[in-house]
Amino acid sequence: MDNDSGDDAVWQVALDWLMREHEESLNDADREALHAWLAASSQHRRVFHEAEQLWLLTGMIPRSDERN
Repeated sequence: MDNDSGDDAVWQVALDWLMREHEESLNDADREALHAWLAASSQHRRVFHEAEQLWLLTGMIPRSDERN
């Protein structure tokens, strides 16, 4: 991942969303806000996807059979 000047802030927002999504259940308003943030920019979607992949690779997201 390249970290241009705006990427650091986008990366932080993506991580914040990931942590919120996996530490608590997002309510409808939060889920809509996440979808709006993702829809606002291809950079947001790319960085969020990269953050998800990193999270999965480090084992921080439980396997689907371990989730609720």
